[in-house]
Amino acid sequence: MLTVLRALAGLVLGLAVFAGLLYFLVVVNFSQRLVEPKVYNIAIEDTDAYNRIYGEVLLDEALKDTKGKLLGYVNFPNPDDTVEVLQQIMPPDYLQKQTEENIGHFTSYLRYEESHLAISISMNEPLNREEAAVLGKVHQIIDKLEIDESASPGCSAAKLENMASTSAASLAQLSDGEIPESATSLGTLTAECRAREFDRWFDQVLDDPAMNSQAALILDGERANLRQQFIAGDTRTFLKAVADPLIKPLIEDAIADIRRNLQRNDRFDVLEWLAQESEDATRSEIEGEAESLREVISAANGPGRYVALTMVVLGCLLMAVVHLPRPAEMLRWPGITLVMGGVVCLIVGFVLNSAIPGQFKDAIVRAASYSPDVPVSVINLAGDLTESFARQATAGFIPASITVIVIGGLLVVASLLSGVLTGVAGKILPSSGDSRRNR
Repeated sequence: MLTVLRALAGLVLGLAVFAGLLYFLVVVNFSQRLVEPKVYNIAIEDTDAYNRIYGEVLLDEALKDTKGKLLGYVNFPNPDDTVEVLQQIMPPDYLQKQTEENIGHFTSYLRYEESHLAISISMNEPLNREEAAVLGKVHQIIDKLEIDESASPGCSAAKLENMASTSAASLAQLSDGEIPESATSLGTLTAECRAREFDRWFDQVLDDPAMNSQAALILDGERANLRQQFIAGDTRTFLKAVADPLIKPLIEDAIADIRRNLQRNDRFDVLEWLAQESEDATRSEIEGEAESLREVISAANGPGRYVALTMVVLGCLLMAVVHLPRPAEMLRWPGITLVMGGVVCLIVGFVLNSAIPGQFKDAIVRAASYSPDVPVSVINLAGDLTESFARQATAGFIPASITVIVIGGLLVVASLLSGVLTGVAGKILPSSGDSRRNR
């Protein structure tokens, strides 16, 4: 009867130890990693997210409006030029700093170190860099522009009219944010002609049907400066002098459009944007979900963790008590339980680490695919980030599981040694007693 009771008690206590180990080694490990910033940062590095933002996300046609604002409404036909300008406006270290700061705020919120969840991006630096980056790239393109120098220098009325027409078309393109593929050389006119006929040529340019009124007004205000550059005869320098006043208003309009969606100090509120983009969730609901997540994680890392640890320790101690007064069994059965529990947790951890990330990615991709407003590049990046993060979050179980297995193994070994030592002591002690009686 006692053997049956011991077996039942061992089964119940063993299940309790198993449950405690599963919770402590798997669930608590996962919840603790959710509040560690490095888990998020590793996932971002693993997916090469920062470079993909430039090379995939911002180049997506679905984000054409956003990209246009960041580029000052200037169209760079070469994608490499576009990426270069975007990297100058928002350098990788800027993206990393903003991301890591927000990860820090989020994980601090989950740890109850911050009372309010705030996720925002400071756009002050990018907006201050936009004009210099865009104009700098425009100048670089002009430096490589094809200049038509085939015509021999002259100063006929037909030559002036023809050059005014071609120049007007090129300047009109610049006023629309388009960079011309070629330009007519100022050397088409002689130096004396350029000095004498500038005003007549310039008026023909401003009155050309291709030139819009706003561009003509801007260029007319730059007449004195443009006269000097025109007379000097350096076509590329002249085009740069024309491009700057024509493109600056476009950049200013783009910056103004961006600032209309920002809060004080050029701060982009991510939570507010998510609420506006979502058809189902308001900001208060998003904050409520975040609070629920924080409470669950806190319970798992706090009371739940200690309850699980208590179940493991107390279960092993009671298992040892059940087998009193046999030292070998008192060590062996808790040891076997810990070894088996550690192995089970190791297997469960590997299964979760291999299966869960892919499931998370599929869920994100399916959910985002239902919204036609979400670009494919964003869906792919979000899916990869989710998969990498889930893989990082479900990792870290191996050291703790191995530790439990080792402790259990040491107890089993100790039980075997205990049996050997007891047998040796049993042989030695009686012989010592007999020798005394013989005396």
